[in-house]
Amino acid sequence: MNSDLYGKVFPVPQDVVDYLHQCHSAAGDVDETTEGYKRNKDLREKKQVTYQQLKRMKNWFDEFSGHEDEVPHILNGGYYVKNWVNNTLQGKRDDIETSNQTKSIVLPNQEIDVHTKNDVRTMNRPSKSHSSSVNQYNTDITENLKRINELIQKIL
Repeated sequence: MNSDLYGKVFPVPQDVVDYLHQCHSAAGDVDETTEGYKRNKDLREKKQVTYQQLKRMKNWFDEFSGHEDEVPHILNGGYYVKNWVNNTLQGKRDDIETSNQTKSIVLPNQEIDVHTKNDVRTMNRPSKSHSSSVNQYNTDITENLKRINELIQKIL
């Protein structure tokens, strides 16, 4: 599932870029070696992020045990960016899972255009067609089969 996301690049929304700019300004004069400085700068300038970077950011937020007023937490975007990272990762993972579930469903004649599909009645043992005679089949069953075939034709 997640392997489908490796190497993917996602845009950073403008509101997140603006917020990171505010965080950079709020941190004041900090050294380039301060934790979070480079990530903040890269996200603001490139305005895109890879799946691997999102995973590292999520890990950083999950493992951060300091206080929310500390400079590294501010430079990384605080709870606003943490929520964006979590929502983005979860959304992309859900998209992959949904598309994989959709791909796994295969219907008979799925790849054939609607106008060229076989009649459902002829799909059942076409080489063994039987002649029908009066009273050979139960009338209730015959009527039910006719109704089912009519409904199927409406669906197709």
